[in-house]
Amino acid sequence: MGHLFVAQGDLTKLACDAIVIPCDEKLNVNKAWMPILLADTPMVGPWLQITGTANAYGVIDLPVVGSRRVCAFVSPYAGYSAPNEPVDRLWTALTDVDQRLERGARRPRPLIGIPLVGTGDGGLARRRGEVIAELLERHRSEPLRADLALILADPRDFAAVQTRREPRDWPELDDVLRATADELGRLAADKELSLFLGAGVSRPAGLPGWADLLELLAREAGTECPPLEDGFEKAATPIKEKLGADYVPAMQKLVDAREHAVGHALLAGLRVDQMVTTNFDPCLELALESSHRSGFRVLARELAEGGKPWLLKLHGDIRQPESLVLDSEDVERHKQDGAALRGVVQSLLLTSHLLFVDFSFKDEDFLNLAEAVTKVRNSAVCGSSQPVGTALALTQSDADSVDLDDLGTVVMLESGPDDAARKLEIFLDRLGWAAATHHPVAAEYLLDGRYESALSDEDRRLRDLLSELMDRADAATRASSGWSRVASCLRDLGAGDAELAAST
Repeated sequence: MGHLFVAQGDLTKLACDAIVIPCDEKLNVNKAWMPILLADTPMVGPWLQITGTANAYGVIDLPVVGSRRVCAFVSPYAGYSAPNEPVDRLWTALTDVDQRLERGARRPRPLIGIPLVGTGDGGLARRRGEVIAELLERHRSEPLRADLALILADPRDFAAVQTRREPRDWPELDDVLRATADELGRLAADKELSLFLGAGVSRPAGLPGWADLLELLAREAGTECPPLEDGFEKAATPIKEKLGADYVPAMQKLVDAREHAVGHALLAGLRVDQMVTTNFDPCLELALESSHRSGFRVLARELAEGGKPWLLKLHGDIRQPESLVLDSEDVERHKQDGAALRGVVQSLLLTSHLLFVDFSFKDEDFLNLAEAVTKVRNSAVCGSSQPVGTALALTQSDADSVDLDDLGTVVMLESGPDDAARKLEIFLDRLGWAAATHHPVAAEYLLDGRYESALSDEDRRLRDLLSELMDRADAATRASSGWSRVASCLRDLGAGDAELAAST
């Protein structure tokens, strides 16, 4: 049975096997889909116009751009009259696409990316809560073979979907994994969680792990890859020397991605303020650009700015090739020039709960700095028995490699590493749901009229009470020094500028 992932972001940047989008009966599609269509797709008025013939399921197969299949399904030109109608058409199309997709090299099940249909040009913009409810219930009752990724550009859509999901929507996880994901989600919502990402997170986006990277670089250099037992940096040294001036272009070809995996989108959606990765690739940044509209900083390409989230690329950034740490010479240079950056990781270990996602604990430099943190914790007068972080390991052997007493481990183990990697993504999806539903802006759709028709009785009572508050707030009330705080809260709950115009 396929899983339904939910993330905020840009569907055109998702690494997946297929993307399914709506078009009208004249084959017009929204211009937002330009990145996944042929560059010469013509504009007709405000629309892009595709070509093709719909099959019996209403599906039009479009030319492949990059590695993803793109399909359109035909929506009525006049729009939908009921919230089940776009879901019916979407599911008919997905059933056809699902049957024709084969397992790709990236994941044990195909992944199909979908938008929230019917709520834009489909005419149900003010009934989007009902469309969301129909979509979630359809997946529960008629799951597909493939996994689905519902990618939502609007943060209020994201909040509304997460609120309407239920604990039963993760049957793939046992009680322990669900409870662990929920606890980590609460830490994320309370701004007590930081992230540390390893190379495994980027594999579903088609990027190589460390061993594969060295093999591919050696092939590019026309040489054999040295044994890896003595460390990746020692094996990389002769390869880098052999590549010479071709080193940077070779690295860029292998890791300068244009798409991110669903795992990156799920992690970006946690809205944590402090993130670290040893990866060179830009995948997490691509996901953050879609979910962190107010901006974020990449260290040390940029300096941190007060209040903005930041991502530390501990081993360098492919967009800044001179910063890459790959061979022995790079490692020695990094020990001197990057001491302050390693100090940032130590600070996170001391001041927050650090979540390690698919990170190999064989990095000697990291183990040394973690050992120093352990000594500080052990010498503290008011010590804590709580672990400094949690490592999400794919298999038991991965967990056994974590030789740090201060770190808890969670194992995803299934029948093989591919299945375990998919289970990790599902775990992150549950974690993201827990974070979203505990976040201070978990109900940012509440006062937005587009979701009114599907509010629960409890939400409707609160909305009516807050609406009355806004209506009754006179000039004297708005002159209070506390009104700006109230107005800020109302904005976080979805009040629009027009409704608050008198209070600003």
